[in-house]
Amino acid sequence: MHPAELSLSGRWMFAAKLQSWPKLLVPTLLGQAIGVAATGRVCTSALALGFAFTVCDLLFVVFLNDWGDRRVDALKRQMFPDSSPKTIPDAVLPASSLLTAGLLAGLAALLVAFVAASTLARPLALLAALGLLALFAAYTLPPLRLNYRGGGELLEVLGVGVALPCFQAYLQSGELLTAGM
Repeated sequence: MHPAELSLSGRWMFAAKLQSWPKLLVPTLLGQAIGVAATGRVCTSALALGFAFTVCDLLFVVFLNDWGDRRVDALKRQMFPDSSPKTIPDAVLPASSLLTAGLLAGLAALLVAFVAASTLARPLALLAALGLLALFAAYTLPPLRLNYRGGGELLEVLGVGVALPCFQAYLQSGELLTAGM
């Protein structure tokens, strides 16, 4: 069945790209584990807030990536009509809905970071969350769109391989640089 033929919830699940989630969930777990190793204890609030942030960040990334890549995806559809379905060119969801959902997910990620800053006494959590969202914006969104200028892989390594685990370790331990980093 083509994704455009799914129920509304099925179309949103398609757009959420669940198969890509381990790409951020694994670094989240790594960072949380580093924070636990540094303190010798698990802060369940930090764990819950860390995973909530990552889910919101994931939705921010996948929805806005589809929105930001809509023109390129439309070209790909024209060039390769039998390739895998594309969310916007194949009318799975409208571009305006993905833009709105992506922006709301980004705001939710910042709200989670604000709650973490307040309840966990992590004063840099909101600033770090803004930095993580900005890395993605530089990757896909104008004016930088570094994914199309040869900087996408570097931003992915920085965001997924360094910044996200460090953010998670900070949430869990309260230390910027823990022994495991």
